[in-house]
Amino acid sequence: MNNEETEFPRPTTVVVIAGLVLLEALAVLAYAVNYAFNISGDGALNLGGQLFMLALCLLLAVWQGAVAVNFFKGKAFTRAPIIVWQLFQLILSVSFLKSDIMGVIIGAILSIAIAGTIVVLLFAPQTTRFLGDRPQN
Repeated sequence: MNNEETEFPRPTTVVVIAGLVLLEALAVLAYAVNYAFNISGDGALNLGGQLFMLALCLLLAVWQGAVAVNFFKGKAFTRAPIIVWQLFQLILSVSFLKSDIMGVIIGAILSIAIAGTIVVLLFAPQTTRFLGDRPQN
């Protein structure tokens, strides 16, 4: 049965997860736009490497946005990319906790909190029921 045809409304957990993943997609897009404005011939990467990084960031933002929209629609296959992204985000965020810049540390803590919230809500009974993993009763 397709989740768009179900008779019960979307659980709050699904709306929160989709919203947070979309927020992450917008954050990656904002980073890509900022990166585009700061591309120059100087730096650790040559111009080709910088353009590749820009394209990669833009593709990741679009991919995350598509995952958020499809998760909101109830597509169960979106759980895997969401989990992978959250684990990737957790690994990177923990490494940023060692920074000397307070803004970076706050961003890392916020990122860890968002990723943890998404992972917990992803396996909540309401979410798994909506995705079709549990009986409707």
